[in-house]
Amino acid sequence: MERPHKPPFASWLIEQVKSGQYEGLRYVAPNRIRIPWKHNSKSDCSDVDTKIFREWAVVSGKISVYPNNKAKWKTNFRCNLNNHEQHFKLIEDNSKTEDPHKIYEIINTKSGCLTEYFQCPTVQRNNFSDAIVKNAVPPLQVNPYLSYRNIDLEVSIHYKNRQMLKTLVNTARLQLHYFQEACENNSYPLCFPTTEGLRDCKQIEYTNRILNSIQRGLLLEVHESGIYGIRQDTCRMFASIEKPSMAQAHPKKLPQNTKMELFNFQKFCYELKQFKENKGGSPNYTITICFGEIFPDGKPLEKKLIVVQVVPLIFQNFHEMALSEGASSLNSANISLQLSHNSLYEFISSQLSPPTTEFSQ
Repeated sequence: MERPHKPPFASWLIEQVKSGQYEGLRYVAPNRIRIPWKHNSKSDCSDVDTKIFREWAVVSGKISVYPNNKAKWKTNFRCNLNNHEQHFKLIEDNSKTEDPHKIYEIINTKSGCLTEYFQCPTVQRNNFSDAIVKNAVPPLQVNPYLSYRNIDLEVSIHYKNRQMLKTLVNTARLQLHYFQEACENNSYPLCFPTTEGLRDCKQIEYTNRILNSIQRGLLLEVHESGIYGIRQDTCRMFASIEKPSMAQAHPKKLPQNTKMELFNFQKFCYELKQFKENKGGSPNYTITICFGEIFPDGKPLEKKLIVVQVVPLIFQNFHEMALSEGASSLNSANISLQLSHNSLYEFISSQLSPPTTEFSQ
């Protein structure tokens, strides 16, 4: 029997919220939804608490793969939320409170109730304010992923020649993982996409082998001196900031559970200064990470099964400024590449807007 067509996740979730069939799943504002998020290890976690996660497992076809695994249902659901950031934005994480739940803002109004709420069957205009009062949203808390060290990271994930995900995160600690129930050290979780949508059977088989070996994945941390990586699984990981097409005699393999420098801020600044003075080539700032395969080995990047590229946008901006505006863009009043600065990170931070400490409603 042919499986029913899987609906788009965003529109499906909105329909479930509007249906009123799930305890704790509801609107708390015209464009904000509350999702119950009780941890599976809780003794009082029941089928009611996991109903929404199971339902998505059913409609997405995952229930046949994980018929009784509540943790997998929830992870599958969360990964879809993370991969639909153009529709949903996490603004409150209360998953570790006595009333565990998360609040998401609907940011693509075409998929949400913001433009439709006058017609929403479960939230009529004449009783919407009453619903808000009844389910009042508590004061928004500081996002645990934000800190004074946050920088904008553009992250793209490729499975061979197909881009599966491209997103922008603002964080000092990013965890790239696959089916990890909870991230560590207040890291920003970014889940690898599933192989759904790929057509090549061998590619799907080999990619899934790698994905299943990176449960905890890779932790990226921003420090004063640079960006570091910590491999948390047995899966081999190789990283480089050099051009992917250039083979290296000794590719940089990340040791397990050991912090390893992937990108050095001061080295980039020095190389950019040399480039500005026509004393060297253009510096690289894209961190390329290959999972499960040696890299770089001279083979095209498009042949690799799983590749992640991370671009710290502050350095991309400095580089583009140097290219477009010439020497005047890097004078002592702006980014003089102050190699003697007490804290290079303080200097980099001074180029960024003031850190966000709270969200406004």
